[in-house]
Amino acid sequence: MKINWGVGITISIIIFTLITFWFVYFAFNQDVNLVRDDYYEAETQYNNRMETIKRTNALSENLNIRIVSNNIELSFPSNLLDKTITGNIILYRPSDRKLDINIPIKVEDSNLQLISTQNLLNGMWKIQVDWNVDNLSYFNEKILMVQ
Repeated sequence: MKINWGVGITISIIIFTLITFWFVYFAFNQDVNLVRDDYYEAETQYNNRMETIKRTNALSENLNIRIVSNNIELSFPSNLLDKTITGNIILYRPSDRKLDINIPIKVEDSNLQLISTQNLLNGMWKIQVDWNVDNLSYFNEKILMVQ
């Protein structure tokens, strides 16, 4: 069977149109995982964050973040033992923002805070600690591999 060139062009245009519509449908149904919904507002606070990081780097003893036997251990500087430490700990899961966790800082007597890794999926987590002492803010960030 011989196909007329006009029929061939029509079939090609129909196939191209169907593929284009399928791609548009597929693209609009993809999840967009932004780290933050308020990224614009957060970006306007960039200079404040840089000041906070400089202040944190100037500390004689830094916040130590590590994984110890199924817990994330945050060890705050020992020279702040008698001071009140407040703030938030954010655990970001880069692959799925629905798994992000926000935890308030509740420091024990030994300036430690433990966070259980039992409920965390294995893989890469980004921990951000935004903490305050004596009305001064500090910021630490670290990437952890939970196994």
